Amino acid sequence: MRQSHKIILASLVLGCVVACANLVPRKGWSPDQGPVVPHDTFPADCSLCHESGSWNKIKADFSFDHEKETGVKLNGAHDTAQCLLCHNDRGPVKQFAEKGCRGCHEDVHRGQLGALCQQCHNEDTWRPLQSIAEHARTRFPLIGGHAAVDCTSCHPNASDGVFVNASIECEACHAKDVTRSPSVDHIALGLTQGCNRCHTPVSWTPASFVHPASFPLTAGHGGVNCNSCHTTPGVFTGLSTDCVSCHLPNFQATTNPNHVAAGFSTNCKTCHNTAGWQGANFIHPASFPLTNGHSAQACNACHTTPGVYSGLSTSCVSCHLPQYQATTNPNHASAGFSTDCQTCHSTVAWPNATFNHPASFPLSNGHSGRTCVSCHTTPGVWTGLSTSCVSCHLPQYQATTAPNHAASGFSTDCTTCHTTSTWLGASFNHPATFPLSNGHAGRACNACHTTPGVYTGLSTTCVSCHLPEYQATTNPNHAAAGLSTDCKTCHNTTAWPGANFNHPASFPLTQAHAGRTCSQCHTTPGVYTGLSTSCVSCHLAKYQATTNPNHTAAGFPTSCQTCHTPTLWTNGTFNHPSTFPLTNAHAVPPCSRCHTTPNVFTGLTPTCLNCHRDDFQRGHNSQGNSNCKACHNTRTWN
Repeated sequence: MRQSHKIILASLVLGCVVACANLVPRKGWSPDQGPVVPHDTFPADCSLCHESGSWNKIKADFSFDHEKETGVKLNGAHDTAQCLLCHNDRGPVKQFAEKGCRGCHEDVHRGQLGALCQQCHNEDTWRPLQSIAEHARTRFPLIGGHAAVDCTSCHPNASDGVFVNASIECEACHAKDVTRSPSVDHIALGLTQGCNRCHTPVSWTPASFVHPASFPLTAGHGGVNCNSCHTTPGVFTGLSTDCVSCHLPNFQATTNPNHVAAGFSTNCKTCHNTAGWQGANFIHPASFPLTNGHSAQACNACHTTPGVYSGLSTSCVSCHLPQYQATTNPNHASAGFSTDCQTCHSTVAWPNATFNHPASFPLSNGHSGRTCVSCHTTPGVWTGLSTSCVSCHLPQYQATTAPNHAASGFSTDCTTCHTTSTWLGASFNHPATFPLSNGHAGRACNACHTTPGVYTGLSTTCVSCHLPEYQATTNPNHAAAGLSTDCKTCHNTTAWPGANFNHPASFPLTQAHAGRTCSQCHTTPGVYTGLSTSCVSCHLAKYQATTNPNHTAAGFPTSCQTCHTPTLWTNGTFNHPSTFPLTNAHAVPPCSRCHTTPNVFTGLTPTCLNCHRDDFQRGHNSQGNSNCKACHNTRTWN
């Protein structure tokens, strides 16, 4: 037990002894019942707590578990409070506990804040908690500097528990602050109400005044003292919003360029902004925008006559005629080039002009990037050249030997095979009557066109090239077997070996029949026609060798497909006659289970008694209905 509890319990004992004379007797008490004791609900064994030698001494090993003994757990400050604060002569504790906090704690708020004390207080401390958060539930949340102010600053009667009827208007508390402003006479300007227009609860100073939207204080205008613009003391309205009303001296003093002499507009924001007065940005007229190389030039670089900024021509040559006349590669003047400079030049850079060749002969790929004189070999002549390839490339046409274009009579229309990407590696589109696909593609022309210089008149039949392969094939021997010389029946251009022969539809090769060599069925060499399509023509040996059941002895038909499929010869599936379908338990036994006479599979009667007579006699002593199906089914006999 804690030492503090020992002291508390000692105080309890002493207090109870003193108070015994004033204790109110229990209900129903009479003098013959003895004196009233302070612990009338405690155990009668006093030695549990007191020492026998002294009534005022509590045992050193004394321990009292309030929750265990009374059923009430003491939390926070209640756990360390003196017992007599609750257990005294005012009456039973239960009487006060039923009133809640107000049973022991006086309500200094006089009921104005409700009966739920725990909204602001807790058992750790009686001091108010979350008062700022609770105040937010009122019309005046405590934010900024208001959160640190003592309650009595706004609620003068707070000590008496009176918190109502306090004004939420700023001037109710800040009336004296209105008269203290050193820079703005609030009273003279009528600024005695609505403090929150300029001030905030965070800090009373400095005030933040939002200038009217008709003239917002941005960039350089922001942070300027009020009297810098409002020069008449106490006058803050009626000023012009025109820039020149303040900046006329700047307008008149500017010499580069001279605004007054040049007749510039006094609307300063045409070039200036509030970010900075210097470095004005003049938007040149849309009829001649200053882009790239034209931008960043000093005004007098183009406007050479002092003070004259209008009436100049917008044509390039009005400034760039010297460059036009001095150009020699090519010579613009002698070649009669247009003086419309933007045809080839741009404002990005004067050198490295880009000339757009006429659409009748666009310069693409290998044609682009060449100097003009590579094609225009006659000096100063830039028109009248032929657009046909051969007009430039006749030497290449005549010099080509693989194949020889001239000897072969090839067309001089180079675009048939060549492109501007590269002259070499021409792509010839073979006639659509014989497209070069797969294995035919990528071969040299003379691989098929063996007669030099002859590229027409060849047959398009496969055998015209592949007769040697046809004659040399032995598996199977195409010539001996009389197979068609129409190679594409089995072969394709992807690969010559591994031909795919489509067996006649009268006997398609499916499942186990597929993938076999021809000679497995066509056993007579070179004979691939005339074979029977009946199964038994190949599988007679298997028919005769079968013993379970013996197909021959049983007289089974030789139409194998009745029970077998091409998927697998073994595991044939026999469909029992519909007069006696094999269902459930009948489907499991072997044939000999019912067909007991070897190799006899016909003539059995379909009645149940034919097989189950012994079961009938054992179960019914030969009496009763012999129609087994009346009671039994094929799932189970029982």
